[in-house]
Amino acid sequence: MKLIIFDLDGTLLDTLQDLGDSCNVALQQYGYPIHPLVAYKKFVGNGVQKLIERALPEEARTPKTITLLLAVFKSYYEQKPITHTKPYTGIIPMLQELKSLGYLISVASNKYHEAVLPLMQQYFSDIQFDLILGHRAGHPAKPDPAIVLDSLQTLGVSKQDCFYVGDSSVDMDTANNAGVTAIGVTWGFREESELRQHGAQHIIHHPQELMEIL
Repeated sequence: MKLIIFDLDGTLLDTLQDLGDSCNVALQQYGYPIHPLVAYKKFVGNGVQKLIERALPEEARTPKTITLLLAVFKSYYEQKPITHTKPYTGIIPMLQELKSLGYLISVASNKYHEAVLPLMQQYFSDIQFDLILGHRAGHPAKPDPAIVLDSLQTLGVSKQDCFYVGDSSVDMDTANNAGVTAIGVTWGFREESELRQHGAQHIIHHPQELMEIL
């Protein structure tokens, strides 16, 4: 049985504007400069705490300040209407085809777990994922391979039967650290050159191209 593990933000869902809006609200509340949307392409990928840290001026990156802004971010992000987030074109048909062919599919995200679950329910309620994991307290974040290794153990799949699909260097490093096949996607938040530099074994430009690799 083969398992396809997907990153969430920038791979299955385009979440950039809602993430950027939420971070800018937190920055603005405490009097820090806000950022244009394009800047958030480089800020995201390592979890929400690292997002806040990168968005703050360097001299303000203290644990206390990060904690304060994190609380505002989470409150806003969890309560605001999700007005901009959407699956990338072609994602839903690709997932449906994977399931129809008998593949196992799962999510392994650095987004905190409590935010992952409602997004999955809202956008993928008709698709039966075999496992959904966001970042959980007490567990290391990607690129540590723990989340992938946990997925393999839970689903009873070997490394050689696992493909990890993501849009960033974090994802490629995670896949390589775990010893599974790294597939980079170019429709997300980072450049193709970054994916190649971090060991992508395959690059795809449209979700349907995944089927050709498998």
